[in-house]
Amino acid sequence: MTDYAHYGPLVRLAAAHSTEVEMDQSLWSCLYEYDTSGKAPAPASIAEITHLRATSPKGWSSTDIALVGRLADGRWVTCVAWSDTAGFGCREQVDWWVGETREDAIKFGLDEESRRALGFPSIAGETR
Repeated sequence: MTDYAHYGPLVRLAAAHSTEVEMDQSLWSCLYEYDTSGKAPAPASIAEITHLRATSPKGWSSTDIALVGRLADGRWVTCVAWSDTAGFGCREQVDWWVGETREDAIKFGLDEESRRALGFPSIAGETR
C-alpha cells in the first residue's frame, strides 16, 4: 500500500486552480514516481502553485499537466507531464525544473505548448 499523505499539501495548493483533471494524491504520486528529469523538489518544499493546467486531451486516462510554483526557499519550479490513454505507468513523460527566478523557470522549464496553455509568451526567438 502506498502512503500518499505527504502529497496532501500539494492537493490543497492545486485545489485553488480550476482544472479538468483533479490533482489528487495519486496523480501527485505519479509526477514524482515517473520523474524523468531527476529534478523533482521534495513535495513539502513547494510553498505555492501560481499556474496550473491539468487536462485529459484524449479522454480515458490521458493527462497533460503544466505547472509553475514557488519553493519555500524562494526558488521557482515547473513541471511538464503527460501520459497516454493508458495512464501513467504505460507511456508518459514527467520533467521538473528548478530555477533561481520565475523567468528562468518559465524559460527553461516550460515547452511551447505549456507556455501557451498557461498564458506565457512564446519561446520563439529565445535561446534555450
